[in-house]
Amino acid sequence: MLLSIDLGDRHVGLAATDADGRLTYRYGTIDRKAADALEEIKKIVEKEKISTLVIGVPIGLEGGESAQTAKTRKFIRRLKAALPDMKIEEISEVLSSVEARANLQAEGGGDNLEHAEAARILLEDYLKQANRPTSLNQLRQGYAGRRAPRGAGQ
Repeated sequence: MLLSIDLGDRHVGLAATDADGRLTYRYGTIDRKAADALEEIKKIVEKEKISTLVIGVPIGLEGGESAQTAKTRKFIRRLKAALPDMKIEEISEVLSSVEARANLQAEGGGDNLEHAEAARILLEDYLKQANRPTSLNQLRQGYAGRRAPRGAGQ
């Protein structure tokens, strides 16, 4: 199971995969004023038996780093120290929040889900890069393709 993290100054969005590492879903949001994000993530890693953490790193559209990039890299260093055996992957989070807001608006969801949706988008992007199906439709297409390969029966 994989867990992705959308790190913000106030909120940390989390998303996870199913046990097979194929489908993504919003896991939740940590309010950093109410809880220690690192400790909460450690608990989730143990509880859910997470094998990989995927963390969105904010990189500007032109590839530049920002103050938020530095904060994220510092958090990643803290995660690596706290979870030394954990596989931790970084992924660009360019425009993930914009896409998250658009998705939530389309489904009528509230702003309180934005960070978790951004984390879900990051995780979906990570899985796509690994060439894994990430939605039920992609799974169906994949299975349909296996049952009836292109050009079969012609």
